Amino acid sequence: MAYDRRKIANSFYLPKHPFLHGIARMMDFTGALNRQMFAQILERSDADSMRADWEAVGGSLNWAIKAYEKELGRRA
Repeated sequence: MAYDRRKIANSFYLPKHPFLHGIARMMDFTGALNRQMFAQILERSDADSMRADWEAVGGSLNWAIKAYEKELGRRA
């Protein structure tokens, strides 16, 4: 499976408009936004979470290996 940074970024609760989300949180006196966020987190299965974590690790390793190969190419 190919590494897709967007898939990993979207696997976590990230607001689409952070500024507007911050304003809404200031006006959320009942805590409704927190309940929505927790419901989203609880809907994810453990397998999905673990897969996203290992995809992130694989992507980081891939980046590090390519950076090391570039560095070796410059030294030769």
